[in-house]
Amino acid sequence: MRYAIEKRPSYAVLDVTLERGESIEATPGAMMTRTAGVDNETNVGGNDGLTGMVKRAVSDERGLVDNAFVADADEERVTLVPDHPGDITAVDVSDRGPVRAQSGSLLAWEPAVERSTEVNNRSNLFSSGELTVLGLSGQGLAFVSSYGSMYEVDVTAGDPLVVDEDHLVAWTAGLDMNRRKDGSIKSTVLGGEGFVTEFRGDGHVWLQTRDPLTFAARGTDHEDENDDADGPSVDDFI
Repeated sequence: MRYAIEKRPSYAVLDVTLERGESIEATPGAMMTRTAGVDNETNVGGNDGLTGMVKRAVSDERGLVDNAFVADADEERVTLVPDHPGDITAVDVSDRGPVRAQSGSLLAWEPAVERSTEVNNRSNLFSSGELTVLGLSGQGLAFVSSYGSMYEVDVTAGDPLVVDEDHLVAWTAGLDMNRRKDGSIKSTVLGGEGFVTEFRGDGHVWLQTRDPLTFAARGTDHEDENDDADGPSVDDFI
């Protein structure tokens, strides 16, 4: 398998070239194009079928359907895109060791990459309440997307890192984590204080330079202003 990431950092596209028999798996809706020699196979609950779907539903894993793209010939291609503007980065799970990623960031992965849901306090990391934490292990590449550019930081034992958790994309599993409220951060969804996560130890953190919750909230404010400017609606007369 070969890959190139194009149109980055604002509108990144993952362009994958497959030889006969090779495949790449991706989240539903990620495909933009594929050549005629690429077959699409849909798996429910991953490789464990219905049993896997039930396990993942209980553990609050939302990605119950995966798409596998399999090449019938050499030099076949598939292009994959996230559902939001931003960047894409390849994470070598073999080299980095186990990695944790927020569920909304995972775009695609090689078949030997194993995924699991982290069912503990980390599953409540994100103030939106819509994201969980995925564990990535095994061998191969995983491709994660960010809202805005991808920003990477090495964490060392003498230099811990404090992060607004809604900017988190992924981190190496060996890092120690401590979550706390921070008055300098406003929770867009819940109001009041937001949360930060402090990382200690030796490892790596992937961050997104924009917070999608803040952007969504501003968009809603603008829509409300436009609604007011348009005068009364039909509902006002019912």
